Amino acid sequence: MRVHPGRTGHGRAARAAAGLLLAAVVALTGCTGVVVGTAYPPGGGLRTDATDADVPVRLAEPGGETDRIARNAIADVLAYWEETYPQVYGGSFGEVAGGFWSIDPDETDADDLPGGDCFAEDVAELAENAYYCGGDDVVVYDRAWLEDLAGDYGPFMIAEVMAHEIAHAVQAHAGLDDPSIVAETQAECFAGGWTRWVVEGRSRHFEVQPKELDPYLLGYLYFGDAVGTSPDAEDAHGSLFDQLSAFQEGYADGPQACAAFDEARVFTEQESDPSDGSGDLPYEQIVDTTDDVLDAFWQQALTAGFPGTGALGGALDEPEVRAADGEGMVCGGGGAELDLQFCPEDGSVRYDAAGLLEPAYDEVGDFAVTTLLGLPYALSVREQRGLPVTGTDAVTSAVCATGWLAREMYLGEIDAAQLAISPGDVDEAAVVLLQYATDPAVVPDSGLSGFQLVDSFRQGFVDGGGSCGL
Repeated sequence: MRVHPGRTGHGRAARAAAGLLLAAVVALTGCTGVVVGTAYPPGGGLRTDATDADVPVRLAEPGGETDRIARNAIADVLAYWEETYPQVYGGSFGEVAGGFWSIDPDETDADDLPGGDCFAEDVAELAENAYYCGGDDVVVYDRAWLEDLAGDYGPFMIAEVMAHEIAHAVQAHAGLDDPSIVAETQAECFAGGWTRWVVEGRSRHFEVQPKELDPYLLGYLYFGDAVGTSPDAEDAHGSLFDQLSAFQEGYADGPQACAAFDEARVFTEQESDPSDGSGDLPYEQIVDTTDDVLDAFWQQALTAGFPGTGALGGALDEPEVRAADGEGMVCGGGGAELDLQFCPEDGSVRYDAAGLLEPAYDEVGDFAVTTLLGLPYALSVREQRGLPVTGTDAVTSAVCATGWLAREMYLGEIDAAQLAISPGDVDEAAVVLLQYATDPAVVPDSGLSGFQLVDSFRQGFVDGGGSCGL
């Protein structure tokens, strides 16, 4: 974070999330129970893979596992769009006329590739990429690269790459011509819509459960634009949060919501100069200043409101936010030793510095601290408003409210705030929810996956406090 212009206090810029300027895809951070490459015909029957007669993949490696998974994915994504395109754009999607091309820079002969602007003369220039090219209406992928990624993150990555690239074909067929950041996040949104279709059991070749989506979302650490990238850049794909929230919007609201993407959408990607000298606030400063920011946000939320979200009403009894450990993390003298909690017995917000906040600060960044402390603070507000502070609904509300906090900080609407959002901060919120908040010692007994937690945060950030059940 950074010091708010005209305010007093200390701030810092967020550290960069790892970013590669590649097609926005959903990656995995480990193996899951995903089933790939075997058809599941409606009503049962023989399980088979898609064949080259079903979906020709040019230059595919005979018997190659990566091409087999890619072909199955292409078949399913095309089936999805055959059903979905008329509902979204009218007419029919048709074919990807130039087809699908599998290349391996170490094996593919350039003479086997067609000429034209969609194929570089040097096969090496096609390496480590997957792309759609509208000039010839083709999808091209480096199967060796995808094989490496699947080996690291799991085979469903291949399917998500295909979903994203075919979404670009959908945009081309629909005649869309949006700036890069709009087109890339919209394609990720469409990939989210397809993933929901898979989760609902409508795919013939893939099976995935909602609880298995957490590690896929963490993959945006690898494929979001580098922090500080301009949203107006010619090849801008969006920040980690821009891509992740787009995927979740497609998953939650379907392709019609994706079709509405335009330049008016709020993107968190912000251009910045890495040489401007901004850096991380010391841990102690970010903890102290977060307390002040939370006080300011909730005072305003209750008494004055924000654009689009009126005053909730009432006054804030500011909870004591304090470090504790061991028995100090046990509310009322009994129960488990948690790492983060709101204690109704005395109205305090307690956190284990060494066990939670310091590691989150070191591994994720400063806004991870603000996000984590925002959760029990929101529960304190709920308790003051006579609302439940335990259970799934309470946790969902608190996470949503923390997204609302991030929104108003990003828009600069908190009148007394000492800090403002810097590039990468909202990314850190998503990452800490995925990596830390699913631990029962951090968010106990909610039964919510990281995917669901991040989606609640997204709703608060996108829609404001009206969606947070307060």
